[in-house]
Amino acid sequence: MANEVTTAATSAGELVAAEIVSRLVIDAAYAESVMPPLVRVADISQESTLTVEFPKWPLLEAADLTEGVDATNTAVNTSSVSVTADEAGIMITVTDMLLSSASLGGLEPYAMELGKALANKIDKDLLQEVGDFTGSAGTSGVDMTEADFLEAIYLLEAGNATAPFVAVLHPIQIHDLRKAIATSGGAVWGGPTAPAEDLGSLGSLYGVDIFRSTNCAEVNVDVNTGLPEDRQGVMMPMGNQSGLAFVLKQTARTELQRDASLRATEIVVTAIYGDECVNPDASGGVAIITDHE
Repeated sequence: MANEVTTAATSAGELVAAEIVSRLVIDAAYAESVMPPLVRVADISQESTLTVEFPKWPLLEAADLTEGVDATNTAVNTSSVSVTADEAGIMITVTDMLLSSASLGGLEPYAMELGKALANKIDKDLLQEVGDFTGSAGTSGVDMTEADFLEAIYLLEAGNATAPFVAVLHPIQIHDLRKAIATSGGAVWGGPTAPAEDLGSLGSLYGVDIFRSTNCAEVNVDVNTGLPEDRQGVMMPMGNQSGLAFVLKQTARTELQRDASLRATEIVVTAIYGDECVNPDASGGVAIITDHE
C-alpha cells in the first residue's frame, strides 16, 4: 500500500487518537461547509429511508365569480423531485509510528484536512446542481459586472422568489465584481467611486449576502483548448425557499481499521447524503455565469 502518513513527535495512544481525529474531522467539516446552511435541508438520519420527495406546487390563479353561478373547480396537480442519499468518503493510512509518537498537534492537521475534504465534496456536489436552473445572468467569457449581479436579483424577483437572497460566487467573480464597483460612477454609490467599506469584504450587496467558494463549477469548455471558459456561481432564496436541496442521512463518521501487516491504521471518514435541484425555475434560483479567469 502506498501514500502512508508518517511523522515523529511526542506521545498519544491509538484510542485517544481515534477520539481526537473523529472530533476534529466533524468540527472541520462543519466549519468549512458553505452550502448546507444556505439551501433546503431534509434530515432523515432517524428515518428508515434513503429517499426524500420534494413536492412542487403549481401556480394557482383566482378568477372573478358571478352571483348565482357555481365556481369552476381548479385542479391541483403537484409534482415532486426525488432525492436519494448515497455514500461519500475519504481514507488515509497512518502508521504505528504516528499513532505511538505523535502529539495532539501532530494529529490535528490530518483530521482537519479530512474534514475539509468532506466539506468540499458536499459543496462541490451542491454547486454542480446550479447548472439545472433554467435562468442565468452574466455572459460567457466576460468578467462579472455589477449589472450581472443586478440582473440576477431581477430574475429572482420576476420569478416571485422569496427573499432573503444569497449569492455564492467564485473568488474570481467576486474580484471582478469589486473591480467593476470600484470604477463605477453610478449614482447609487453617491460619488465617482464606491465607499471603501463596500469594496473590502463585499459581504453584502443590494441586500444580498455574498459567500465565497472555490467549488463553484467550471463550465463551457473551449473547443480549441479543452479548458473551461467560465465559472458558475449562483443567487437564490435562502433556506427552505432555495431550489437546491440537501438530504442528510448520516453526518461525518470516523472509523479506524487496523492493518496489522502494514503496522498501520486506516482512518476512514464517510457521510451519507444526497443533493439535487428540486426547483429549477427562477423562484428557486439563477446561475451566474462569467469568465473563468
